[in-house]
Amino acid sequence: MKNATRRILETFPILKDKVHAFENRQQVHEALTGLDDVQATFLQLVWFFEDPENETFNMGLLYRHLDNEWLEFALELMTEYFRRDTYLIQKPTYSLIREGADYKSMSQFADYLSEQGLRYDRQKLNLYFERGKVPQPDLVVGGIKYWSKETVQNYEEQEKIRVGQAQ
Repeated sequence: MKNATRRILETFPILKDKVHAFENRQQVHEALTGLDDVQATFLQLVWFFEDPENETFNMGLLYRHLDNEWLEFALELMTEYFRRDTYLIQKPTYSLIREGADYKSMSQFADYLSEQGLRYDRQKLNLYFERGKVPQPDLVVGGIKYWSKETVQNYEEQEKIRVGQAQ
């Protein structure tokens, strides 16, 4: 299952049983029945993510059925899909960072580590970064470094093992 698909299913658990309906054309209509326009749009996006060779996605669905946060979420998922699930974008130059996005600045990274029981502040994290002990940022915008949620969590796990806090 693709990362982008997983995120959709976390947001719309009702779609979990419908993920593979595209494999049987007779089940497609049945799978879409009872869903609102937003849910149906994301289900069709899941079908594309899971089988892009055989499934198409109509971008008009985004225009007709999504707005505000749902539209931003769909665009974020598409970017994630092409970066992480297919690796067709190998050196990204575009980013959509918004409040609550899955990226953390250095201060947010340090705060997160502290919240997880590791004693970090921005200064310590910066020092570790300069020494090459912290992963390279996933994104740099206007000179500000950002790490993805996944990178931050992986580093947290490594640090807990290193200091003996692993469960």
